[in-house]
Amino acid sequence: MDAPAKDTDRYFEAIEEGETLTVEAARTITEADIVNFAGLSGDFHPLHMSKPVGEDSDFGERIAHGNLVFSVAEALIADMNPRSFSYGYDSLRFIRPVGIGTTLTIHREVVETEGYNDELGRVVYQYEVEDQEGTTLLACKHITLVGRRDAE
Repeated sequence: MDAPAKDTDRYFEAIEEGETLTVEAARTITEADIVNFAGLSGDFHPLHMSKPVGEDSDFGERIAHGNLVFSVAEALIADMNPRSFSYGYDSLRFIRPVGIGTTLTIHREVVETEGYNDELGRVVYQYEVEDQEGTTLLACKHITLVGRRDAE
């Protein structure tokens, strides 16, 4: 079952397990992304910054920071529901390296909903990020807390 939209304005009770959303060929990782992320994060590891080191590595090229890929994916797929907020992430895995020029597709599925307290429900989304060949690059669970209808 498809989610109604990327960004919604829904109470917990309106979110159903099994909802899915995919953002196809959403963003291509560029050299500028890697350089800018290194400057922002302070992570200047040679696998990200040095062409010779990247080429001599098992990856055969410079690779993007895992947290860069995660941040881009989250920005593209997260439900910016004003009734919800992030409670954290579980099982974040950088499954395959991401080279410059990789185009990302992101999938999201609601895999769990349960009551949290009288005011909030807990919604867990499974995220999967793929490259242009359909290879899974990153996976994680995003846990959110969402306002209940009767709490307002």
